[in-house]
Amino acid sequence: MHHRRSVLFIFSCVLGISGGVLAQAAYAAGQAGCDDKLTHALKHLQLVVGTLRSDKAGQMRVFASDGSEFTAAQAQWMKGQLALVAMACTYGNAADAARRLAEVQQFLSAHHRSLS
Repeated sequence: MHHRRSVLFIFSCVLGISGGVLAQAAYAAGQAGCDDKLTHALKHLQLVVGTLRSDKAGQMRVFASDGSEFTAAQAQWMKGQLALVAMACTYGNAADAARRLAEVQQFLSAHHRSLS
């Protein structure tokens, strides 16, 4: 039982830290090779993905502020993709950034509560 609580605590910490990393990544993207439209879209998606939260540690499902539901793994994937978008912008690879951003936008749209 103690081991499970430790794993759940670590998982909760990782989710919290990833939010701070996303904010730093958005700043870095704005300072580098992506245009204003892509940077704005990145910041918007980071706000949406940033609302994904679990009601309690270790919860397998997370919910966005609009009621959309995702698995914790899906939330982590989206956060990771957005961090990669920012990194691509930092290194001047706008094509890769735009592709990844479009994938996250499409994924979010497919799960949006009002669309299902």
